[in-house]
Amino acid sequence: MKKLFPMFVLLVMLFVACTPQAEPTQQSVLPVDDSMPDATPTHISVDLTPAQRAALSALSDMTGLTADKITLVSTEAVTWPDGCLGVQRVGVMCTQALVEGFKIILEADGKEYEFHTNQNGSAVVLAAGELSGLVEDSIITQLAENLGLDESDISVVSSADVEFGDACMGVTMPEVMCAQVVTPGKTIVLEANGIQYEYHISADGARVQPATLALIWKREGGIAGFCDTMTVFLSGEVYVNNCKGQPDGKMGTLSSLLTVKERDQFNAWIGEFGQFELDASDPEGVSDRMVHTITFFGLSNGQPAAADEDALFLWAQDLFQKLSSS
Repeated sequence: MKKLFPMFVLLVMLFVACTPQAEPTQQSVLPVDDSMPDATPTHISVDLTPAQRAALSALSDMTGLTADKITLVSTEAVTWPDGCLGVQRVGVMCTQALVEGFKIILEADGKEYEFHTNQNGSAVVLAAGELSGLVEDSIITQLAENLGLDESDISVVSSADVEFGDACMGVTMPEVMCAQVVTPGKTIVLEANGIQYEYHISADGARVQPATLALIWKREGGIAGFCDTMTVFLSGEVYVNNCKGQPDGKMGTLSSLLTVKERDQFNAWIGEFGQFELDASDPEGVSDRMVHTITFFGLSNGQPAAADEDALFLWAQDLFQKLSSS
């Protein structure tokens, strides 16, 4: 599973569905290695194109089915709008260059799967399909990576079909507009070390949104005219928005941005404190007043001392700078 679902492969942030795309920095496609004779499952017809072979090989690895149990339904030439082949993933930016490729539909065990590829099949990504179990596995893989745990330490508490009331799948973030349309999907709750983590998933499994908030940080105004927001999810995903330099935001994870010591400090705050709001804004009426706030969603009942408040503001601002400059 890890080979075909690396970090972020099946996760997509809420703002992708509700706001314009961020400035690209990398692709979210899966490489296919055809250099070794056994890289492709046996019984794949030599008459297939490289792109078709790559899609069939990917589905075979995902499902554990041999190639002769998979049927090619259709292949359509497509010009993808970005380097992610039209499939956005959480924490992964996409080059905006057009990519010539194919939309390939495969069928296995009575279920259809849609793959997007480039022309030569060196990049392939699953876009849609019957993926309940696969999605759960990939979320567990990602959460284990975020928290520094073994996958065996994480369990599925519940998985339920729901209808979300908006296109953001019921998760509201600052500065993100959500279309008010009913969106069928699923809610999955995982548990690790006695803490539960909720995810909202679209019906086809192509979009997965972390839903358990940990912190919202805002900085607005001042002489420099700041207009920054940052949302941190308990499961470790981070989203920042800077309306000047990066109007469409950037994504990352605590595990990739912070040291173990910095992550341990945040986890200690989560376990010690409850929900509270901090306000370090300039007084009303001050010229070029800067608004500086934190909304914190801890798991206990404690309240921070003044030293904790100062440390939390410094921690959040440092995290914002690291992700903004990455």
